Amino acid sequence: MTDPFEDLLSPVVPVDPDPRFAARLRAQLEAAFVRPMSGGSMPATAVQGDVVYASVWSPDAARAAAFYRSVLDWRISADGRRVEGLSQHLGLWSSDTHRTTFLSHAVSDMDAAVSRVRSAGGTAGDPVEEPYGLSAMCVDNQGLPFALHHSTPAAPSAVFAPGEIVYFTMNVRDSRTARDFYGSVFGWSFTRGSVPDGWQVQGTGTMFGLHGGHAEAAVLPMYSVPDVAAAVSRVRSAGGAATDPVQMPYGITSDCVDDQGVRFYLGQL
Repeated sequence: MTDPFEDLLSPVVPVDPDPRFAARLRAQLEAAFVRPMSGGSMPATAVQGDVVYASVWSPDAARAAAFYRSVLDWRISADGRRVEGLSQHLGLWSSDTHRTTFLSHAVSDMDAAVSRVRSAGGTAGDPVEEPYGLSAMCVDNQGLPFALHHSTPAAPSAVFAPGEIVYFTMNVRDSRTARDFYGSVFGWSFTRGSVPDGWQVQGTGTMFGLHGGHAEAAVLPMYSVPDVAAAVSRVRSAGGAATDPVQMPYGITSDCVDDQGVRFYLGQL
């Protein structure tokens, strides 16, 4: 019998583009497990372009809530949209058009950031004052939706609890145009990686990799777990798929797909 997730799992290439990545991640995780939690890696104030909110987009948010509750022990709000009890701002959303992790990025000047998005070949709605602050919905030049959120720049904390995101990989169609876009919008710079068309984002508090050559753009988070082997078992039991754990320089990882086709990684770091 053919594994229905085989085609989804086989092309996944974790972006580990720079030996400095392992050292940086180890330092962050040492801080996470030696010091008590003090704010998480997605604070209300963040470095320009940093992620201040991340949401799993899948066809059925209620089904996603059940999956991630089982796999990551997430505590989901009564409305099924928010993950509670973590220092990061995480959520879930039903989307008929995308299977990805939606990101909201911090900017200090909303009008200027909206202008940069439009000038760089993306689209941006007019800023709207929401209960949680001034935001603008955008789409990048790869077709990937994201948001801007007004936030005063500040140095982010680097503390990760189990179930929180330690790293993002952005899969894109064309890495050159994606690098041009995000370099223009957020001032990001990139160093070439050790995998073909893999790039490490420099100068951000949120750890990011970028990988080109994909048919569809998507963001893949890496979730921190204390035991990858146990988490892999939970992924499979919940209807998803996961590769066997692999030892990397920075820890033990697994490439996964949830029960609705959304990709992610697990990391025991």
